[in-house]
Amino acid sequence: MKRLLLAFVFVCATAVAVHAMDIRQGFGKHRYGESCQTLFSGPSFAVERARPVWNRQLQMFGLAYDPDVVAKSPFILHYDKDEKPQFQGIPLNRIYYGCDKKTGRFSLVVLVHDLLTVKDLVKKTTALLGEPTDTTMIQTIWVLPDLYVQIDQVYMIIYDRRAGKI
Repeated sequence: MKRLLLAFVFVCATAVAVHAMDIRQGFGKHRYGESCQTLFSGPSFAVERARPVWNRQLQMFGLAYDPDVVAKSPFILHYDKDEKPQFQGIPLNRIYYGCDKKTGRFSLVVLVHDLLTVKDLVKKTTALLGEPTDTTMIQTIWVLPDLYVQIDQVYMIIYDRRAGKI
């Protein structure tokens, strides 16, 4: 009986730790670097037609729908149709999980949010990561050794920089 109780406590502690994962390690219950085929398969998952594209000149991400641009993106986005997404208690419209086309590994998250939540997202992210590297009227950016985080009027993008160069 003691072993069963101990096993239950261990499972519960592990579940809480995974749910409260540090955004430097992953997002929600998904760790950066894990296989996308394993993480994002099943009847509730779908592939988004938009793709994240890194703009070298502006040093920021954008989402593209144009088929020619989409083909050049190094990412594929998956989403869970049944998910009720949130970030640190802030409700979101959708979360897209980005997978590297070459490696098949999870390395990027795109959080689609409401314009009214930008201030709260910046506040929560600053509490987690410290002061932003750059702030303009339309975006706030953190460029850290392990993460690149961008919050604009529609998206919050988190990229695990250990996954490769953008």
